[in-house]
Amino acid sequence: MNEEQDTNTSPPRIPSPSKRGETIALIGTVLSAIIASSCCWLPLLLLAVGVSVAGIASTLEAYRPVFMVVTFGFLAAAFYFTYRPKQTAAGGGHACCATEKVDACCSSAAKGRLNLMAMNKVMLWVVTIMAVAFLLFPSYVGAFLGGDRSTVTANMNRSIFTIEGMTCEGCSATVAKAIQGVPGVLAVHVSYEEGQAVVGTEACCPVAEKKILAALQSAGYRGKRLKDAKQTAPSPKDY
Repeated sequence: MNEEQDTNTSPPRIPSPSKRGETIALIGTVLSAIIASSCCWLPLLLLAVGVSVAGIASTLEAYRPVFMVVTFGFLAAAFYFTYRPKQTAAGGGHACCATEKVDACCSSAAKGRLNLMAMNKVMLWVVTIMAVAFLLFPSYVGAFLGGDRSTVTANMNRSIFTIEGMTCEGCSATVAKAIQGVPGVLAVHVSYEEGQAVVGTEACCPVAEKKILAALQSAGYRGKRLKDAKQTAPSPKDY
């Protein structure tokens, strides 16, 4: 009886090296793409929990090209493992193909392999879309966050600060969040293209210039207030 059970029991299936390589390539693609875009989302996350992000954004931005290359390398490996011609053993490589019901067994095994290959291809394209979305995150994060939460109006005391260190649209959101946390700031509009921030404060009180510059430094950026802001500040309709 024991001998019959040992004969009918198939050994545990061990993932092939190609399958393991495909899985590692897919996971590596997503992780490297997330890290490549961390120069934008990580500072926002740290600021949200009250952690200083001085220097983090610029450091991550310096390594962004490296992680982009790594991402495309993993992605190329994933496409290779998924679409390369598969070598099949004689008889379909299935144990039951050596029994009496050869046609039914091998047909079932072939369908199972086709379904698995189709699922792997779908998973690959899903991972590809995710990777591209993460890599392009710095380009559309400003629209994703909805821009500024408030508008600088004409009845506010308006000041313009030049901002140094912004590397993408996500940086403008980080700068705006840092300035909005300064007491007395009512509204702020940050332009990544112009490298400037228009800050609206209470009309009765002077601009907290030192506190705003300190907040920028804590967020990892440098700033300078333009002394002629009253003459050059854009009107509300420009926002």
